[in-house]
Amino acid sequence: MLQRIDHKFSTDCLPGAYCGRLLTAPVVLLFLSPGLDPGDPAHCADQQGRRYYARQRAGESDLPDLKEHEAAHNWLTKVIGQFGISYEEARSTVATLNIGAYKSKSFHDWGMLASLPSSRVALDWAQSVLFPQAVDGERVVVCLRSPNYWGLGVGEPIGVSLFRPQCTRSAFMHKGSMRDSIVTKVQAEVQKALLAEKRSR
Repeated sequence: MLQRIDHKFSTDCLPGAYCGRLLTAPVVLLFLSPGLDPGDPAHCADQQGRRYYARQRAGESDLPDLKEHEAAHNWLTKVIGQFGISYEEARSTVATLNIGAYKSKSFHDWGMLASLPSSRVALDWAQSVLFPQAVDGERVVVCLRSPNYWGLGVGEPIGVSLFRPQCTRSAFMHKGSMRDSIVTKVQAEVQKALLAEKRSR
């Protein structure tokens, strides 16, 4: 499909729709698509970088450390910081999910989201598995980008812990009572998960 249609995705990079322990993380953050760092093509061509992407595709690896993926580490550190938790606390407890899997410097290919098989899989899994879990309080899900494309819109929480706050294009929540309640909920779930990890060792 990417060969048939003009697009602005980087074909020099490996796709990555999700990051972190998506299968089990108590907190999942929703985004539109991965950005493109100048070092990404070289990282994807490197054997160590390819191994990193293979681990992430399993959905069972921590968020990347500085050595595994410097650009992703630095960006996630900023975004996760708004929840009042450290990146080290988040590595095993927070996962990310994008509608689009392909990297681009600035997203332009909105029309392709309904056509790309990987995007359809991400949306279907989110709506059939992840969102019901959040509604029932089994996980905390926070939509930080493109809520309409996720089929969520912006407004009050849905169920127990499916959150859809107003956010900037940079994925930062607007200040207000909803942000405060989301931060409190995320912190509580992260601490509970870390305590459970500690007890299981």
